[in-house]
Amino acid sequence: MARSPAILIVDDELRLCASLEALLQGRNYQVSSANCGQDALTLLKATAFDLVILDVHLPDMLGHEILSRIKIQSPDTLVIFITGDTDLDSALSALRCGAYDYIRKPFEPDELIKTVENALAQGQLRQEKEIIDQQLRLSEARYRYLVENIPDIIYTLDKDGKFTFLSESVEPLLGFTVDELIGKHYATIVAEADRKKAHWFFNERRSGERTTPGLELRLQASEKDRLVNVELKSMGIYESVPPDGKKQLVGTHGVIRDIHERKRLQTQLHSAQRMDALGTLAGGIAHDFNNLLMGIQGRSSLMAMDLDGDHPHGEHLSAIDDYIHSARVLTNQLLGFARGGKYEVKPTNINELVQTTATMFGRTKKEIAIQIDPQEDDIVVEADRRQIEQVLINLFVNAWQAMPDGGTLHLSTKIVTPDEEFCNAYRLEPGTYARIKVTDTGVGIDTKNLSRIFDSFFTTRERNRGTGLGLASAFGIVKNHGGAITVCSEIGQGTTFTVYLPASDKAAVQRVSARKEVVSGTGTILLVDDERMILDVGQQLLERLGYRVVTANSGKQAIDAVQQMGSTIDLVLLDMVMPGMGGGDVFDHIREIVPEIRVILSSGYTIDGQAREIIQRGCNGFIQKPFVLSELSQKIRQLLNP
Repeated sequence: MARSPAILIVDDELRLCASLEALLQGRNYQVSSANCGQDALTLLKATAFDLVILDVHLPDMLGHEILSRIKIQSPDTLVIFITGDTDLDSALSALRCGAYDYIRKPFEPDELIKTVENALAQGQLRQEKEIIDQQLRLSEARYRYLVENIPDIIYTLDKDGKFTFLSESVEPLLGFTVDELIGKHYATIVAEADRKKAHWFFNERRSGERTTPGLELRLQASEKDRLVNVELKSMGIYESVPPDGKKQLVGTHGVIRDIHERKRLQTQLHSAQRMDALGTLAGGIAHDFNNLLMGIQGRSSLMAMDLDGDHPHGEHLSAIDDYIHSARVLTNQLLGFARGGKYEVKPTNINELVQTTATMFGRTKKEIAIQIDPQEDDIVVEADRRQIEQVLINLFVNAWQAMPDGGTLHLSTKIVTPDEEFCNAYRLEPGTYARIKVTDTGVGIDTKNLSRIFDSFFTTRERNRGTGLGLASAFGIVKNHGGAITVCSEIGQGTTFTVYLPASDKAAVQRVSARKEVVSGTGTILLVDDERMILDVGQQLLERLGYRVVTANSGKQAIDAVQQMGSTIDLVLLDMVMPGMGGGDVFDHIREIVPEIRVILSSGYTIDGQAREIIQRGCNGFIQKPFVLSELSQKIRQLLNP
């Protein structure tokens, strides 16, 4: 229930005070009275009054003095003067001092009531206006805060396309101050190539659902060589024009959003998708090429077994083996680029690997001075040694090609803990990393090429000086090991590649030189491969080693053979990738038939992924094509004659 207005009557005539009290109380007002100025001030301090009916002349002070006190103490309280003066000066003076109205004595009760009601209504309107004004001020402050702090640029244009308002965020985004752009045409900040596209949208005339939903533009920053990718949303501003109230365009307002980060992420995504597609293609090519190499390697091995040690063709066969090895290195690069897996992951001493690889490389590149600055303590990572060795060689070769007249190759290793920002940027798990720096004193790489340096088939060399696969392969291998590779370079200042690999607290595995002699054996081997050339050469090789060989060119044939022969099969040499039923399904089926049967997986791909899962399910080993006869014979002997 609303509170009744409180009214104070101040007059030294007691009878008048009493009659006014009765009159106003009859109208449900809360009424108090005072007969002198001092009593009135005391009441005003104790009670909040909505209205004071004040006599101009009091025994102890003038009404104007009390009015001045009221305006200071309670500025929202309204005052109606009552006076017996006949001249207007006193009344006008009261109004100038802030009184709401005045009434001359004697007055009619209705006149007083009407004046009181008008005054209280005016006071109510004033309070409501103050509340609205306060809410408006808060709203303005809130929206001003949003406009001043939002990273987007908020703008308005007049109907001629000139800026009438810009938020402060224009300066950090484009480098212009607000004052520099106010009054300028919007085309001032639109890239020249995008001005035609911007013409209908930046200065949008449509409103409602037909407005610009989100147009991508490039804006010209204050630095002439810098363009900023933005998204624009705008809407026409209309006002009704009398007498017919028809709407007329007065300008445009809109929002400009920086989408540089979105564009960067889109570029990264497209690059990653392109790399994935190329990786799939490269992996498939490498797999098929390894199968071809396996056929050539097998035939070469068969010929070598038929020749005496001093036969003149022996030299040619040895050269063929060398060529096959070089081709295998190339396919390994393709597989590394394809991120097709880590072949054989073991705790590896990075210091020892860098030293060994650098020493080997240095023997062939005498014009390069190699300096090594390793961390004193051993640095161990979980890695495939051959792949990381390949990464280092690729980086060393890149450095050598950048120093045609010779120079210095500086290598360093260190344990580091990248900060959160670095880990987020390169998608690394938090933790400690082995850092390998490879720095040359070569010609350097310009900024334009730095962003493409890890793209496949991209090279700055002449056609006969590089394939464009080396750095792409290094990038794929390092990423597949959970690491990152960065590059820093300036023209004429050399280049530094930095490799980060997750550090391990395990002890490094000591390297053991593998025996290269061919060993024979006995037993029955089931050879499974969908490539006829692999079956033919594989059967002949195994038979020359002393084994009885049964072949199958599909998963179904392999399962049928195991069902028929059972445990008389001593070992299965199983291809991983076959049409219809792959190696994983075949392995599961034959293990259901003969649980103890020994199986070696074989593939032109790597041991990672599905092959590793099958190994974890109990498969006995893995050999990658193309393999040499000594490697195959020793793996078989280890399983059949441990």
